[in-house]
Amino acid sequence: MPMRSILFISLFFFTAVTYSHAQNTANDSLLSNKIHGYEIHLKQPAKEIRLLMYERNFLPVHGKLSDDHKSIIMDDYQVGSKVHVRVIYEDGTADEFVRSPCYIDPVIEAL
Repeated sequence: MPMRSILFISLFFFTAVTYSHAQNTANDSLLSNKIHGYEIHLKQPAKEIRLLMYERNFLPVHGKLSDDHKSIIMDDYQVGSKVHVRVIYEDGTADEFVRSPCYIDPVIEAL
């Protein structure tokens, strides 16, 4: 393969990769501006959060029940951290669990 063809193909792929990265960075920036906290979904509606803290260092996490009481909305969640939760459900039962980051979802602003 001639050197000119190799140079052209390399330049094409470099340009495509650079453009793709720029688009992803722009999309990530736009998405981060629309995130308004993070949420943990619950099995059933809860009436009270008894404990909400980081699993690793036991520091408290600020959170409140959603309007429908089916999830916990956290304002100051550190992305990538496990959260230890203790809740009282509306039927009076209690539940204690740990949620890993893959089960903690961002709350995105509706359009």
